[in-house]
Amino acid sequence: MNRTNPSIIRTGGDADLAFAVVVLASYFATFSSIQTTSTINIVIMIALGTAYLAIGIYGYGRCAQSKSIPLSFLYFGLQIPLGGLIVYLGEGAGFNAMVLLPLAGHAVVLLPRRLGYLAQILIVLSYVGAVYAFSRSVAVVWEGLPIFTAGLIFIVVFTQMALNEESSRREVERLVNELTEVNQRLREYALQAEDLATAKERNRLAREIHDGLGHYLTTIYMQIQAAQAVSTSDKGRADQILAKAQSLTQEALADVRQSVAALRAPLDDRKSLSEMIGNLLEGARSAGIEPTLIVNGTERNINPQTRWALYRASQEGISNVCRHANAMHLWITLDYMENHCIKLCVEDNGVGITEVNEGFGLLGVKERVNSVGGELNLRSSEKGGFAIEIKVPS
Repeated sequence: MNRTNPSIIRTGGDADLAFAVVVLASYFATFSSIQTTSTINIVIMIALGTAYLAIGIYGYGRCAQSKSIPLSFLYFGLQIPLGGLIVYLGEGAGFNAMVLLPLAGHAVVLLPRRLGYLAQILIVLSYVGAVYAFSRSVAVVWEGLPIFTAGLIFIVVFTQMALNEESSRREVERLVNELTEVNQRLREYALQAEDLATAKERNRLAREIHDGLGHYLTTIYMQIQAAQAVSTSDKGRADQILAKAQSLTQEALADVRQSVAALRAPLDDRKSLSEMIGNLLEGARSAGIEPTLIVNGTERNINPQTRWALYRASQEGISNVCRHANAMHLWITLDYMENHCIKLCVEDNGVGITEVNEGFGLLGVKERVNSVGGELNLRSSEKGGFAIEIKVPS
């Protein structure tokens, strides 16, 4: 992206042309009005004018580019006496004093404000000295001084206005460039946020499918296996198991509907958390595991996101016990004893594990718990199996 360098003062072109026009106009007016002067004076004036023009164009350009204060002092140290000498030799004919006026604009550009004021004073003194030198009359000096001073003030003010306008334009360009960069970064951040939101929503969908439908499919699969095992020896028992599997299928459909509703908005069910978890226990019984739900303290209302996270964690814990634990008993404990938090523990008396490998289900539980500011701990149970401990703020 291109940037304008604010340290560069634009020179050349119009500025140099204006300086040359003022000097040449001054000379034209002088030679048109001068009446008696020697040829040698005219030659000297032309030589001085040429030097004045050259220094005013090339010297000023060099000073402006280098921004060197000593070099600018040297520039004015040459130009002010040179301009004064031209005024003296022209004897004020055709108001040739205007040859000094461009230096006032140069002083505004090249020098700091206080030093610029000093240069303006020196320009005025150069004019006064040159006029008095050829006229030997204070009256003549006073006669032309107001016009000269007015012209100098006009040039100073006009030049300062032009510099302010240029500075404002550069500031606007800088702000536009910064705004363009900020807009570009915002677009990039928006795309990143969109990608992140998409990824989070995909993870949420995956958790809902795994924790809800996956739990029921696992239980139904085990029911069908059990029915197949007893179908030849006890057809009545097999029919009972298949009927239970059919009932679980209906529950699975209801859970899918509930999951869809939860994806659209946070769960807002009138059932308490203990009632919601209690409805999951029948799946464990169908798998031959005796479940127990323990509620410590007085159950209280919690926000829907936290309740849903604890519900899904209980569901995943029950599924894991049914699939992997080879347990006879399952305990789910809801603890409301502490005012600032709620604890959930799902444990069994099965085979337990020596190393925890977080599958998709446990990963989903961890994400849910983290999303509500809670903590997850996986450990061996004191009852001999495996335990999932969760602590969430209430």
